[in-house]
Amino acid sequence: MAEAVPREDHRATGGDRPATMFVNPEVSPDSLPRAGELDWRPLHPRYARRLQAGRLIRAAVFAGVVAALQVTVLLVDSDTLATVAVWPLRILWALCVLGGAWAVVKPLIVVPRCGYAVREKDIVYRSGVLWQSVRVVPFNRVQHTKTDSRLLDRRFGLANLTVFPAGAGSQKIPGLGTETAENLLAHVSERIEAEKPRTTDDSC
Repeated sequence: MAEAVPREDHRATGGDRPATMFVNPEVSPDSLPRAGELDWRPLHPRYARRLQAGRLIRAAVFAGVVAALQVTVLLVDSDTLATVAVWPLRILWALCVLGGAWAVVKPLIVVPRCGYAVREKDIVYRSGVLWQSVRVVPFNRVQHTKTDSRLLDRRFGLANLTVFPAGAGSQKIPGLGTETAENLLAHVSERIEAEKPRTTDDSC
């Protein structure tokens, strides 16, 4: 392991004092904290029902469109059109049934596998089922945060927290309880202020 050490460099200091070079000691991978050992906090239990409600509403709208198409075919006095439209309509109705079933099942699979963890220097969010993604957002990179609640979120007493790192898009943590989201917003804002570099006025 190589480590830079102080050396005499009167040109760098402009005087007789030695200049201290940058020190960057090596860190062993075995000493790093493991993601699986984090204290993961689950999303709110009502978030699965909120997702189910939203997806079922979309499935119902799609079923309404299919029903309107079928009524139109029945009203048109054309045996040819009725014959041609039989299988497309059956396929669309099958998609409605499958979509409704998936709308109920998917949130029950996805939501338990999502979670977040708050550490001293960053906030971590994980998501995904087959391919799990873990994203770490350091507080010293966050520019600002916000909470939001859509109509269905408010119906289930939920809110979302979004953090905006500098030059890295945004990270949204959905499915939080309203109080939890507000507490997280206050904590992250406090940590952002704490991680800001301190400047000193040397002119005094």
